[in-house]
Amino acid sequence: MKNCPKTWHVLKLSPKETMGSRGMKFVRECLILSALLLSLFWSPPAGAVSLVPTNYVATPGEGTAQGGYYNYFDDTGHQLTDGIYGVNDWSANLGNGIAYEWVGWRVADPVITFQFAGPVTINQVGIDFNRTESVLIFLPSTVTIGGTGFTVNTNAIPDDTRGTLFFNGSWTGTTLTVNLTDCSTSDWIFVDEITFNGVSVPEPSVFGLLAGGLGLLILHVKRPRLSITK
Repeated sequence: MKNCPKTWHVLKLSPKETMGSRGMKFVRECLILSALLLSLFWSPPAGAVSLVPTNYVATPGEGTAQGGYYNYFDDTGHQLTDGIYGVNDWSANLGNGIAYEWVGWRVADPVITFQFAGPVTINQVGIDFNRTESVLIFLPSTVTIGGTGFTVNTNAIPDDTRGTLFFNGSWTGTTLTVNLTDCSTSDWIFVDEITFNGVSVPEPSVFGLLAGGLGLLILHVKRPRLSITK
């Protein structure tokens, strides 16, 4: 009669260990590794920080052709995000020319689309306006951000001053469009800076790394080998 080895000898398990218990142990190890990888790659985002777009496309600024004293153009293509603010006196020369810091629109209702380097979630947009009614510089009546409209209090910034109005919401993506509307072709809208607060969104590749890590674990776990004895 053949002397067949016991199952726990063939699989090199201890007498108290069975295939079921070893399988459960492997599952537990996979779950532990999953938790570790998720904590590394899928941790909750930190608090909101300042987000700077890589570029933007805007309705061109207007000027003397629309009845302005000067041209209120975006001379560099990034004056709305360069961190340089104007002062209460819109016509002040701060070193770059009269009213250089301000981009202005009279006839057009400006549309500005901002591009970010990757997906972001923005929860606050700040727009710095000037209000000087003696020269027909007013606040817009409506600000629309990512399709969400906000009615602006005409007295939100005191006359003859500049100030930042903040608009709260939740906008996720790689672009965000801001529309300024005043329902007038005689009044000016002056803006010098637009800022964004929010968080970066994890890239999809993070989940690929997680799946890859689990796959490597499975590949590197040695399968029990059956030994054949005669």
